[in-house]
Amino acid sequence: MEKAIVTSFNSNNNVESVTLLEWVNSHRSEDEMRSIFLNMDRALKYIHDHGYCIDVFYPTEINVLNNDDNYVQFKKLVELSRDNDIAREMIKEDIFRSSLIQIGMYTNSLNHMNPEFLKENFDAFAQFIPQDDVPYYRGVIQRGASVYYCEYSVERKKRDLEDLEKQLGEVDDADKKAIEATPSDAVMTNKKVNDVIYKQISGMSDAAFTYILTIPIVMIGIAIVFAITTIILNYIA
Repeated sequence: MEKAIVTSFNSNNNVESVTLLEWVNSHRSEDEMRSIFLNMDRALKYIHDHGYCIDVFYPTEINVLNNDDNYVQFKKLVELSRDNDIAREMIKEDIFRSSLIQIGMYTNSLNHMNPEFLKENFDAFAQFIPQDDVPYYRGVIQRGASVYYCEYSVERKKRDLEDLEKQLGEVDDADKKAIEATPSDAVMTNKKVNDVIYKQISGMSDAAFTYILTIPIVMIGIAIVFAITTIILNYIA
């Protein structure tokens, strides 16, 4: 029987938390939504790579920590089956449900999202999805593709840059390096962040979690103190 766990963190470490639903409702630009969905997918891949999948896959059961879309926490996980065929189906189902939620949020129809209706009427929903991502969602929803959004995004960017090089004949050094670069697993899964968020399955300690997730808060505090000090010194001078 699969072992269910609940990811959690010490409420005394000053880490702020809002649900994915709350975060998306206040960050409605296309770039912001694509960014949170990309990092959500990186977290999903990380969880799968560590032998777990999502037990409750709904935006109220997914948190965004520190108001930073890099920190995505699925609250309820369950172990993948030890049967490889079943495990693959569990992963495929997670990827499908992730796409279902994302489309529901893009189209403001989350509460009425029906998988069969979406599959049969995908073109009607596609107009509300970023056009570069329509092939990905179509593949997952209509063709049952089991591909991570973060992997699709990386490959699409590489193809775009390669097309640019073909069209222009040459590109600058920064773009050329991007074309040639192969993202490491650490980049693909946002590994350092997810190591501490999912410490129950990564072996990380509470102290490491507190240290990494509170760094942004500390840095903001230091910046504010520095700015106030500078103003005071300039006033005195």
